[in-house]
Amino acid sequence: MFWKKSKLIILYSTVDGHTKHICEYISKKLNNKKKIQISSIEESKKFDLNKYDEIIIGASVRYGYHRKNVYSLIETNKEILEQKKTTFFSLNLTARKEEKNTPETNPYVFKFLKKVNWEPTIKDVFAGRLDYPKLDFLNKLAILFIMIITNGPKDTSKTYELTDWKRVDALINKL
Repeated sequence: MFWKKSKLIILYSTVDGHTKHICEYISKKLNNKKKIQISSIEESKKFDLNKYDEIIIGASVRYGYHRKNVYSLIETNKEILEQKKTTFFSLNLTARKEEKNTPETNPYVFKFLKKVNWEPTIKDVFAGRLDYPKLDFLNKLAILFIMIITNGPKDTSKTYELTDWKRVDALINKL
């Protein structure tokens, strides 16, 4: 029997590259099962979202907010998104805490989805990666201050991989 692969586009908004890394990981895991296109949200205007069966949007949070390009993408394509199987995941350091690591308990995901008035088919949230050595002085200082307040990692000479990859795999299994 002939089986047609569904067409999937994965769009990401990233500040430090970790959201892109997760999207590439998802793409690699699904590559034999779906026909996949992956792109940054900045480049997404090159693609007709109507041509895809499924759409994944991955977005990181910096200083409490998703980037403006994520809001714009959803507002511009809301009608299309509501007709497709969609997945949204957010990356933020707050999700490192057990009580804030679900879409229902993570304040950034809850606030974002309410503001854009969109309900994706699947939604999730993961803790990101904190790479102190790659941050410039002001960002390092600001994030360190946040980590002091929220009892997070404070050694600025280290990189902290906080993503629960088993949770990412669980999301992939839902797809």
